[in-house]
Amino acid sequence: MNVSLVLVQVDGKQREIPLKKAVQVIGRQTDCQLRIPSGNVSRHHCEVKVTDEGAISIRDLGSSNGTYVNKQKITQTSVKAGDLISLGGLVFVVKIDGKPGSVDSEDVLEDGLVEVPGGGVSAPEARPTAATMISPPSKLGGPTRESPANLDDSSVADFDFLDDDDDLKGQPKL
Repeated sequence: MNVSLVLVQVDGKQREIPLKKAVQVIGRQTDCQLRIPSGNVSRHHCEVKVTDEGAISIRDLGSSNGTYVNKQKITQTSVKAGDLISLGGLVFVVKIDGKPGSVDSEDVLEDGLVEVPGGGVSAPEARPTAATMISPPSKLGGPTRESPANLDDSSVADFDFLDDDDDLKGQPKL
């Protein structure tokens, strides 16, 4: 069984991404099999699983903005050919053994695009193109040619939450 995801961009361009492994993680982290360097996509956003029996499922991995199948927010669900997966302001069409045969970009965007907090959909002209948006992980762990570091608008911050009230003696309560 040949399974792929067809990325449909807001400008109508499409890119087919074959799913070659039984389990593929989608996210912005460099160890993801399908890397999307966008702040609207969690480090490990979701995973797509293809079983030997031909069942295909998708599971959200606790993402910030959610994973949607046919505009319904999911935690885990099975998918079939033609289903629309939306995450981080992007829409993918599930393609199984060449079906659906053709993908109408306008219909897919209308039927599958989900607004993400922070305007992930409202500013399509600011988004990278399909050629630069999705890239395989780098073998060296750094940015790849398809995903330059300047496209990754994620940030890292360290917080120190004090569990010990002893450390707060003499401090006013907030």
